[in-house]
Amino acid sequence: MLKLDLYRAGNKISGPTPVLPIIGNAHIFFGSTEKFMKRLMLLDNYKFSPIRFWLGPKLCIILFDPEQIKIVLRSQKTIEKDDLYKFFHPFLGTGLITAPENKWKVHRRLIMPTFNPKIIESFIDTMNKQSKILVKVLESEINGHEFSVFPYVSRCTLDIICETAMGVSSNVQTNRDSSYVKAIERLTVIFGLRMLKIWLHFDIIYKFTKLAREQNECIKYLHKHTNDIIEQKLKQQSEKINEKDDVALSGFKRKVFLDLLMELSKEGTKLTNEELREEVDTMVVAGNDTTATVNTFTIYMLANFPEVQNKCYEELVEIFGDKITEETEIEIEDLNRMEYLERVIKETMRLFPIAPLLNRKVNGDLDIGGGYTLPKGSTVIVAALKLHPSADFWEDPLSFNPDRFLPEEIAKRHPYTYIPFSGGFRNCIGLKYAMMSMKILLATLLRNYVLVKDKLANIEDIEVKAEIFIKTMTPITVKIKRRQHIST
Repeated sequence: MLKLDLYRAGNKISGPTPVLPIIGNAHIFFGSTEKFMKRLMLLDNYKFSPIRFWLGPKLCIILFDPEQIKIVLRSQKTIEKDDLYKFFHPFLGTGLITAPENKWKVHRRLIMPTFNPKIIESFIDTMNKQSKILVKVLESEINGHEFSVFPYVSRCTLDIICETAMGVSSNVQTNRDSSYVKAIERLTVIFGLRMLKIWLHFDIIYKFTKLAREQNECIKYLHKHTNDIIEQKLKQQSEKINEKDDVALSGFKRKVFLDLLMELSKEGTKLTNEELREEVDTMVVAGNDTTATVNTFTIYMLANFPEVQNKCYEELVEIFGDKITEETEIEIEDLNRMEYLERVIKETMRLFPIAPLLNRKVNGDLDIGGGYTLPKGSTVIVAALKLHPSADFWEDPLSFNPDRFLPEEIAKRHPYTYIPFSGGFRNCIGLKYAMMSMKILLATLLRNYVLVKDKLANIEDIEVKAEIFIKTMTPITVKIKRRQHIST
């Protein structure tokens, strides 16, 4: 009966044809990760939301209308993540990103206090320190050829996340042969490949592949790494180390994510060691790749639009004056004044949404207006990739214009026209942490280097592909030159 209802509902929504027996429209998406995004964009032929397609017997409904998206992201019927997220379970278990609804509600309440502004602000020293290390590491590239940005930025963000999440210095920026970073990087690629290759969705096929064997080896190593840290902290607790000491538990002058989770766990909902590991690994993996990817795209935009880069630097000169050097620490008050840089980051995320598609299960019939109902048992896909560059909601959408995010411009738009970190009940818990980290890294780079592209590109000519997060078809590269500071 449910399948019949799905077919009836699907027939009421426009979508690609033909719908083939057994596979539905899955043939559209067969091919490499490079081709997946191009084939997805074939759906641009459909100008109105929603669009439907079938992956075998699975009805998928794509939304790119902000009011429809608001209804979905704020509904109790669509809190549950899609089955695609089960691919992360061997590594992340049922941490906050992958947890089923009931567990997510409990853990979200538990974890929320660890992301309050005071705690996030206590991480500013780590973010400053690691960003300065990045500047130092990049010295080898000064006045050279264009180089790939992501590996440098990713290792910096990983060092920041490891210190703030686990209280350990991973030192991957200075240790180029780190087994930890290699395992994380490879695992990210493996997950992306599995999500986009339909035949690998079936466990009975996937478990016999080389990818599955590689995945298991990476997970075994990473789980041991986090478990060892948890056991060390539990041992410290049992030895009753004075928590008021400067090196209490975390080894730093402030407590980190894992310390706080352990304390909250003692006070309320008890987390097992396995659950602690799942939440820490979730923060490390999700937080690293998202911020590294956004930082990399923003560096690209700054190099590609020199006038935007100059305005960012002028803002920094206004903030720091003659002290605009690497040695001057960025304080929280400085971050609050980096309004133009924040707008640049937001405009970058509009054009290159870190999560181009958000997939949710529909656990009950949901009226989204306009005569459309999402039927129970279907999957709804919120397509930031179609929403963010839509001329229906953005003037001259493929131009790079940070001033779209001036307060008066934001007030003119539907709040769900821009969803870089999702929205509604299951929005990103680490948004403020991510923005603070990105602004410190980018400001530190701009205070020291001029970012340059040999050849400037039009936004529409930048080709992207899908892994777990959005990437460019070819690595993002820039040149750097030592910044000649202007006097105030």
